[in-house]
This record gives sequence, structure tokens and C-alpha cells, in this order.
Amino acid sequence: MMSINSLKKSKNILICPLNWGLGHACRIIPIIEYCIETNKNIVIAGNGSSLKLLLQRFPSIKNEHIPAPTLNYSRKQSIGIRFYLSFFLMFLNIYRENRFTKNIIKKYNIDTIISDNRPGIYSKKVKSIYITHQVNVFTSEKLGFISSILTKRHLRIIKKYTYCFVPDFAEKSIAGRLSENTTGLDLIYLGPLSRFSGLESENYNNNKVYEIVCIVSGPEPQRKVFEDILIKKFKDEKTKVLILRGLPEKQNQTIQIGNICLINHCNDTDFLNYLKLSKIIICRSGYSTIMDLITIKKIAILIPTPGQPEQEYLGKHLKKYGFICVEQNDILNFNLKSLNFSEYNAINYDSQELKNILDLYL
Repeated sequence: MMSINSLKKSKNILICPLNWGLGHACRIIPIIEYCIETNKNIVIAGNGSSLKLLLQRFPSIKNEHIPAPTLNYSRKQSIGIRFYLSFFLMFLNIYRENRFTKNIIKKYNIDTIISDNRPGIYSKKVKSIYITHQVNVFTSEKLGFISSILTKRHLRIIKKYTYCFVPDFAEKSIAGRLSENTTGLDLIYLGPLSRFSGLESENYNNNKVYEIVCIVSGPEPQRKVFEDILIKKFKDEKTKVLILRGLPEKQNQTIQIGNICLINHCNDTDFLNYLKLSKIIICRSGYSTIMDLITIKKIAILIPTPGQPEQEYLGKHLKKYGFICVEQNDILNFNLKSLNFSEYNAINYDSQELKNILDLYL
């Protein structure tokens, strides 16, 4: 994986995350911040809501649109014909992404690429870094042969790159077998990547403190299905509830339904405060959300997207760290009153380690 120029200091960096939900964009924020702090010249590329989120966070950074297929879930289950078609289209799109990448390299004199799960964002001519937590692709227990085929394909992609960054620990893993190095690849484990790294919470007055905070995220239609279930559960309660809807394109819109406040999107400082001041957090078991929670030392009730095997696996795996996993269909009858998340006893880490690693490779 390593090339002759791999240890040269990076100057002009192209950064591009996958646009399947907001997680890939969120987790690349600390790397962008590191590049800004170390005076790198950055170009952010991508498409859809993930690109919008990054441009809201970094409005002055140069950017390029690179089209890609969206992830399509059905309403009843995630992993189905639509999902596999999305995966197939993503692989077909590799060649189109690569053409865009070549043009961007020439336009901005790029010497380093950082691709978060966008396999077409790659070049043999410059240092190319791939980010993934799912080294081993997991579709379901029943479809192990499909997992094996996709994993082998994914490993071939990883081997093309100069380096592969894994946002996890080599030991005491957050992602479990998803990030396990089973084939002897030269993987670089970064620890968690979180938008909250380095942020400080603020003291808020009581009208901005919510006992229950729900994070609704992921592709449609399951995002809206999850939101509707949470509204149904809490609309007749007296407890103050906040639902963060994960809609960055409608940032300034707020809706009040009885005791429930729905915010389409908020800045990271407000987001951090809502989470740290809450007693109970309810969210998907998406990997980027989990990294955010571990970074701020909070435990949550995890609701995997139905039929999404990666989230179902993570929900079960993280029980040993104190998280609670509840199926979406069971959350309406789940009793929250007996829960107490005041004690955090999961994983601790030093965020300075990330900067030390990036100093070596960028």
C-alpha cells in the first residue's frame, strides 16, 4: 500500500466523504479541522446533504460537486433489492468519480486524497488515503456468502490506497468484527473520529435543557419512520423532549408539537450542549453517532434501522459497554423511567493521539 512519496508532507488535500446519511461527513470534521490548524490547502468534494453539512461548517473552504448514487431503503426493511442496487451503482460510479478526481487534482495541484468510503476518489499519482470502519462488509448472518463477496471486493479497493485509516481502536474495538484486521492489511487505527472533539459545552438556561434528546438520522424513508414513532411515543408525555431531525438543508426550521421540540438541524456547539445536559439519549446505532457519544462520555438507547445488519450488529456489540439496544417496533412500549445513564463506564481515550497520528501521515 505504501509508495515512494507516501511520507512527504501533504500540502494540497482533496477530502471527499460518502453521501449515505450524514455520518461520513460528520466524522471527517476533525480531520478537516486538523488540516486547517496545520495550514493545509483543502478542497472538499462530495454531493447531497453530506456536502451541505460540511459547507455549513466550513463555508470558506473551496469545494467541488462530485455526483454519486444515493442509498435507497424500502419502508419495511433496509436490506433489500433497493439497497443492493445502490451498492451496485456505487461500484459502477467508481469510474465516473475517478474522472472527476483527475480533473480536481490538475485544477488544485492536489498531492493528497482523503476518501471516506468513496472508492472512486483515488489516484496512483498522489498519496491516497481511504477511511472506513467496516473493513469487513457485513450484510446478515443468513447471507454470509454475500458478505464474503463484498468483503473481498472491499479489500481489493483498500489495497489500492497508500494508507487505510480505521476510526476505531485496534484493541477494545467499538466496531467489533467490522473493523477487525483479518487479512494482515497495514491498517492505521485512529481511535474515534467525532465532530465534538475539542468542543466545549456551555451553560444553558432551562428553556434549552431537554430531559430526553432523540437523534433522528439516516436515509429516507426510514429516517421519517423513526421520527414518527418517537413523536407517537412522547406526544402525550409531560417530559420535555427534543428531536434533532438531521435535515441540514432546512437548518433554521423548528416545530413544536406539545412537549416535543423538533429542530431540523443545529450547529455542533448547540448539539453538544443538548446531549451533555440530557438524561436520556435515543438514537440510531450508526457508527458516527456512537463515536460522538463515546467522545463526550454519554450512553444511549440504540435503535438499529430495521433490516440494517451493520446497525443491528453494533447495537448488540455495544451492550458490553453499557449501551441499551431496543428494536424499533419495541420502543413504543419500552419503559424509560427506570433508566439511569449518569455513570459512564465505557471507553476512554486521549484525542491528542489523533493529531499525533495525522502528523505522521499528512
